[in-house]
Order: sequence, then structure tokens, then C-alpha cells
Amino acid sequence: MNTTTQPFQEFFDNPILRALTTFARERGVQLYLVGGSVRDLLLGRQTTDIDFTLASNAIRFAKAFAATTRATAIALEENPPTARVIVKSDSTSQPPQLSMDFAQFRATSLTDDLRLRDLTINAMAIALENVGTFTRMTRQQILCRVIDPCGGMKDLKTGMLRFPSERVVIADPVRLLRIYRFAAQLDFELSQEAIDLVTTYRSMLSDVAGERCRDELMKIFHLKKAHPYLQQMEASGLLTQVVPSCRETPRTLTALKSFEENPIPPFLQTYREEIEHYLREEVSVETDRRSLIKLSLLFGDNVADIGKRLRFSRKAGQFMECLISGSQTLKNMIPQLTQKQINHFLRNHASDWWGILLYAAAMYPMDSAVLKQIADTYYEYILPIRKQGRLITGDDLIQEFHLKEGTQIGALLKEIEDRQFDGEIRTRAEALAAVAVLIQKHP
Repeated sequence: MNTTTQPFQEFFDNPILRALTTFARERGVQLYLVGGSVRDLLLGRQTTDIDFTLASNAIRFAKAFAATTRATAIALEENPPTARVIVKSDSTSQPPQLSMDFAQFRATSLTDDLRLRDLTINAMAIALENVGTFTRMTRQQILCRVIDPCGGMKDLKTGMLRFPSERVVIADPVRLLRIYRFAAQLDFELSQEAIDLVTTYRSMLSDVAGERCRDELMKIFHLKKAHPYLQQMEASGLLTQVVPSCRETPRTLTALKSFEENPIPPFLQTYREEIEHYLREEVSVETDRRSLIKLSLLFGDNVADIGKRLRFSRKAGQFMECLISGSQTLKNMIPQLTQKQINHFLRNHASDWWGILLYAAAMYPMDSAVLKQIADTYYEYILPIRKQGRLITGDDLIQEFHLKEGTQIGALLKEIEDRQFDGEIRTRAEALAAVAVLIQKHP
């Protein structure tokens, strides 16, 4: 832990926090900066999500403060009473918004409240008594002001993750997943005591709502380097506990590692900008394509069961199943792949062919030249045709050939579109001539 006074100075110089300190002092409210906010300050990490705790009337206090700053206050929970205040910045030099959560003690005192938190590094607090003093303190003076009943500062310094007690795991077993998420985010290690608690209480995860397990798991997959921590979770039996149908193998972990270390293979670097944009796109709330590709690489054919257990959105489930089936189809086609097959593949997987290519490149031995040929075909051939649009419409068929609305028009338009993408016809005149022949054959 390399604590300096600079992060504290920048943090407490924020005019909103100065206003908050004054507001609390004038009302005789002892307010504490707590949890992840203290942890990130001690680590020198910037944050725009700030947590506070106070002894009573948390929601009322938050709403009153929001009213004085033209901010938005939202009640989040009743037990413990918790509210969020969102302050939008009017300056382009400031973060877009500042989010502050105000939670009431979950115990009779601050110290007891801290002992109920998930990890020792998140069980620290700083009294917000006088903002000015923090900007003038030395490093050692700042550290002396940290309220730390569980030894969180020592664990930050050594890069160690521990639970404050056994009871915090029993109270909320999802913390068994969360500790690995923090290990991945901070590049910390789990203490042996923590690993023992994971092993002892992992079965309790079966009763945790799938959505909560999913959210913790996806935060791990969202990180750049997830595979070492997922491997640790598998070694502790945690992954198979979260998803009983999961049977991880070394091959899938190798594929995941390959994708994380080299998500865009050298032969596709020409399309880096397009691929990065594709991977960043969200399939569902806070779940992007990159994370879902990584999850699919690890769990493979089990993604359908995982989607049900972890309550993924229908769209996310369909995307993962498309990766699996599409990559298998591509693998089977490649030995005798034709240009027409490439065209059909790109059209059948219109929005997700990039994902299939990247998944396949990480999972299977693939001819790099073939994968580049597929990407080139899309941008040099398929995309221009799509931008051009249909050569003829249903109205054209009705006017030119006096056809009636119905399935025949749909079938003719599909046939013409197929021939257009296969390069057999290129102009409106050629399309109409082809329709005339088709009508003669099948009046």
C-alpha cells in the first residue's frame, strides 16, 4: 500500500464533499466515510461512488442534503435504511456525476457495524469532521485517523484478503464469490483462513439467488485477467457449486487464457477498431460481449444450464448459444469452405459473426488465413451489398408482374436476395429478369 496525502487532498477538495461536511456539522450529525471508499483512498484509486454511514435517520439526512445541492436522492433499502444522492456536475473538468450512498449503522456502534462487512479491507472508516484538516495532514497522521477494527490497513499493505469473521460468510454466502472478485480486481491473495471458509461454506451458495451469483461472477469476467482467479475458484470447488452442471477442463481454461492474453489475433489486427467496438457493446445490463465470450469459453456446452441457473437475459443466453453452435459449424465447414458458404455464414450470423470468429480462434486450431478471409468478405463484399439494400421490393413485383400480396412475393424476394449476395445478380434489371424466369418456372 503506497498511501500519499495527494489522493486525500484531491478527494476532500471536492466542493460537494466540503458542502456535505458543513451540512453534517451544522446539524450535529457524525458522518463517516466507510468501506470501499476508504479502501480506494488508501490505495490511491479514484472513485466517483462514495459510501457514508451514520447512526440514525440516514434516508432523511440524504434527502435533506440533496435538497440543498439540487441533487437527486433515491431511497435504496429499508434495512438498513439506505439512500443514494446523485450530484450531476456542471463542469466539463469534473466527473459526469458523483454518487454518494448514506447507510445507517447495522449495529449499535460504528465498530460493530464495520465488523459485519464483507472483507477486512472494506471494514474501515474515517470520521468526516473537518475536511480542511485532511488536506494538511501528513501520511502518518491520516493513517492514525482511520478506524480499523479488523486489521484492514495491514491487509491492504500485504495484499491479503480476509473475512472479518466466520459469521459474515454465514450471513451472506455470496461473499464467497465476492472475495475472488476483489482478488481479481486488486491482484490480491486469499488468506488460508479465507480459503478454508470457502471450502466449508461453499454449499450455501446453492441457496443464493442466481442473479446475485451472476452479478459477482460477471464482474470477474469483466476484468482483463480473470482466468487465474477462476482457476482458483474451480480448485476450491466454488464454480461447480455455483453451477452444478459445470465441469471445467484444462482445455477450456487454456482457451480462456488465450482469449484474455490475445483477444484479437494478429491476422485480424486490421479490424481492431471494429472488434473493440463489438466487444464493448452490452448484450444486457452491465454485461458486454467480451465477458460473455469469456464465460462461454470456460463453460462451453454448459452455457444453456448456466443461463438458467444464473438468470441471464434471454438475449445473453441466445448470444452464448450462438457462439457455441456457430463456432462448431464453422469448424466443420473449414476443410472444404467455399465462398458461397462464407457468404451464407456471414448472413446467418449477421450480428454475431465476429464473436464466433473470436471464440473459434481461441477454442479450436483454426487456419488464420481462413478467418481473415471471412472478415475480409464481410467488409469488402457483404457490407456494401447491405448498404445498397434490396434491388427490388414487393411493390415492384406487384406493379411489374401484377402479383397479389402473399407468400409468393416473399419467396421471390428471398430468392433474389440470395442470388444478390451470391454475386449472381447485381442490378435492378437483372433482378427483374430473374423474377420473370422464376415466375415462368413456378407460375
